[in-house]
Amino acid sequence: MKWKLFLVAAFVAMFGFGMTSEASAQSITVRVCNNSYYPANVALSYQPLGYNTFYNEGWFTVQSGACRDLVQTGNAYIYGYAEVVNDGSRYWAGNFPLCVIYPGPFAFWSDNSRYCASGQSLRNFVTMHATDWGVFTWTLDP
Repeated sequence: MKWKLFLVAAFVAMFGFGMTSEASAQSITVRVCNNSYYPANVALSYQPLGYNTFYNEGWFTVQSGACRDLVQTGNAYIYGYAEVVNDGSRYWAGNFPLCVIYPGPFAFWSDNSRYCASGQSLRNFVTMHATDWGVFTWTLDP
């Protein structure tokens, strides 16, 4: 019986189950909830954990009526753009221009330019700011 407890303790120590490190405690999970009537494709620009440069990534599909955790970051500023799947005329946008790639998926480091490379398209992202560690939710309303 003692060897079983030892194996469980060793497993927990190796993989960190049930433990919270300072790095994971100081992170923000970006969750997108889609309250619209249609599935949405989401693009995000964020700083991945451990990096100081923004990363542009998409397309994450979030079904109608669903919430989905998409990325983790250590930076409170997050930029997002979303549009109805197969209907780019219906979208959630802001006023911060960033590049995306159609049809996707895509992932590239941001170069802070307002000009897109060949094959990229400029979209106006929503600027979001988390006020605390944990889960930050962006809600797509109809």
